[in-house]
Amino acid sequence: MQKKLIAVGTALAMFATATPAFAAVNSSSVTILVTNRGSITNVTQADSHTGLNTALGSLGGTGGLGGDVTSSGSENNGGASAGNGGNGGNGGAGGLITTGDASAEAGSENGLNGTDLEVAFDCECGDLNSVTIDAEVDNDDPSNNIDNTTQARGRTGDNTALGSAGGNAGNGGEVDGGPGSENNGGASAGTGGAGGSGGLGGEIHTGAASSTSGSINLLNTTFVRVRM
Repeated sequence: MQKKLIAVGTALAMFATATPAFAAVNSSSVTILVTNRGSITNVTQADSHTGLNTALGSLGGTGGLGGDVTSSGSENNGGASAGNGGNGGNGGAGGLITTGDASAEAGSENGLNGTDLEVAFDCECGDLNSVTIDAEVDNDDPSNNIDNTTQARGRTGDNTALGSAGGNAGNGGEVDGGPGSENNGGASAGTGGAGGSGGLGGEIHTGAASSTSGSINLLNTTFVRVRM
């Protein structure tokens, strides 16, 4: 019985000698230095246009001139009459413009000098009594900038619709007996024609114009994570 206890004790002593001993870390220091330099120039623009349209009007024709009664050195006593002037033509309908909808979309995302750091203490060396982390981020430089222009415009205007004009009436004819002639037969000059009527003016129908733009700008973002 005594021999068996001595063997067990010897085996336990050997097992204890084979196991490594862990020593505690009393002090540790980590220095992190981040320096950011750079610039981004970005232009984001969305435009939609349905405007700048022109619908022209119409113009009626001019009426013809009436005929003249002309005599030279003779008698005109037969009641001759000059011709009437023609009527002016009517103006037709002006032009018609119909536009559909216009839409535009634009987007931008700008990131400059993004830093993502992770400090991990993964050591099977025992207790960690003290850790000093010194992090310094240097973003102080005039060149660190994002110059971003984001613009959205929708336009349906600047359209022109002209009216219609009726034609001019023709002039009536004249009676011209000439010098030394007699006009005792009741000759009469012609009457002028009627002016034409103006038609409908030009018409413009535009659809909706919509623009959507957006931008996201991130400058000098620094993330430090410590995992122990």
